[in-house]
Amino acid sequence: MLTVHAAQYLCDSLHDNQVDLDDEAKAVFVELWEDCGGAEDAEKITSCQSFQDLSRFCERETRRVRQYYLRLPTDKDADVYQGALAGLSDFLLLFIRTLVSDLSLLHVPICFMIDDADNLPEDLQRVLNSWISARVAKLACFKVTTQLAYKTFRTMDGRIIESPHDFSEINIGSVYTSNKGNFAKRIEAIVAKRLTNAGIVKTPSEFFPSDIKQKERRDAIWTDLQNGQTEPYIALRGAGPSRTKDLAQRYAIPALIREVSATKSSHTYSYAGLQSLTDLSSGVVRWFLQPASQMYAAVQSEMPEAKTDSAIEQIPVSIQDAEIAQWSKEFREKLDVDPGVSPGESSRASLQSMGHSKENYAMLGNLLDAIGTFCRERLLDSTASEQRVFSFALNDDPSERLAEILHLGVRLGYLQKADLASKNALGGRRPRYILSRRLGPHYRLDVSGYAAHLSVTCGDLEVALRDPSSFVRNRLKKKPGDDAQKSIDFGDVE
Repeated sequence: MLTVHAAQYLCDSLHDNQVDLDDEAKAVFVELWEDCGGAEDAEKITSCQSFQDLSRFCERETRRVRQYYLRLPTDKDADVYQGALAGLSDFLLLFIRTLVSDLSLLHVPICFMIDDADNLPEDLQRVLNSWISARVAKLACFKVTTQLAYKTFRTMDGRIIESPHDFSEINIGSVYTSNKGNFAKRIEAIVAKRLTNAGIVKTPSEFFPSDIKQKERRDAIWTDLQNGQTEPYIALRGAGPSRTKDLAQRYAIPALIREVSATKSSHTYSYAGLQSLTDLSSGVVRWFLQPASQMYAAVQSEMPEAKTDSAIEQIPVSIQDAEIAQWSKEFREKLDVDPGVSPGESSRASLQSMGHSKENYAMLGNLLDAIGTFCRERLLDSTASEQRVFSFALNDDPSERLAEILHLGVRLGYLQKADLASKNALGGRRPRYILSRRLGPHYRLDVSGYAAHLSVTCGDLEVALRDPSSFVRNRLKKKPGDDAQKSIDFGDVE
């Protein structure tokens, strides 16, 4: 089924690229299909006049196989399947080789991109693994995307494909996040194209304006920091120009957030603006487009009925902030409901496989609350050398339960996993987990960047799974009821 499905998409692509189906290519297709046991279909294939016709033949063959499976009897032996049994090596690769080498219809290898492969049944994942392990990149290469829930790396004959021997594995979210400049340019190009298509004559930055007063105040703080006029940063005076600029940039937004927090209205800190929205997306294009769409709809709903057909010139800062706050809050609150259970339905069978249980969701939520609250406390500490903390690194090996919760957070997009060179072991690496910036507005954090991570023991995180408040108190060396941060020790933060 997977082979015929791939052949269908290949034929579709050839048709879309205006490649003509000649008699020789058709004859090879017929010959290969007959060799796979499909002699009775030779006449149908011979009547095909284009690659689009071949695609329809493959689509019909897929339907026939599905119908065979649907009609299999459950109480007696099934009839033996009599149709073709096409595979990668005895059909698909031979057909591609004919197109590329023998007929020279194509002058490049074929790349198959398989999306959401974690949704395939395990048997089909084994088939796909067998394709990858064949290492036939001169003819065909395979790019597979998955939500980190791929069930197996075994092939049909039980072998294990290994990285980097058989395949290369890339975490797209980590690549985009660490290469922020390229991602920001990509987002800007996407927005610009959509504005042009909508007839809106505005740049992306003009369409998503930032809070002007807040920007002016941030710039003023930045200037004061560079001039060494703001406590406790007078020590910056002795640094070189480039170092001073770096430190000023690092401390400016935390200082601004502390100013806003001191007014008892910390919710007024604005996350509006194209760059801020790009940061909040955490390297996921969809996470930019989703809130942007909600903002656009909110502006439309506030327009007078007589002007509903008019083009929207920009998204006001107030609407950006309102939608961002709700979007961030909803993301965290998804973990407060029983997974797999719709409103009004009982939780009878919601303890699903792959870690999707109500208890695991609750513990992941507690972990996020613990880390998010700690990062907020650190941001408000003006005496800390590093104030923008947005990630944590493990000092030891997690228990099976903690590893399951962390993996669930990565799969659901709440965390991104990277690694960090260990200071305690030569050549060792420690796992590091980065909060999704989408959580930033919910915990009122600086999403523009981070300069430090929190080093924690897995015992600390076990506490966080059950009692976020205790985790924060322990990390801050603070007793319940203490109202000051005088006893805070951030020695574990690097």
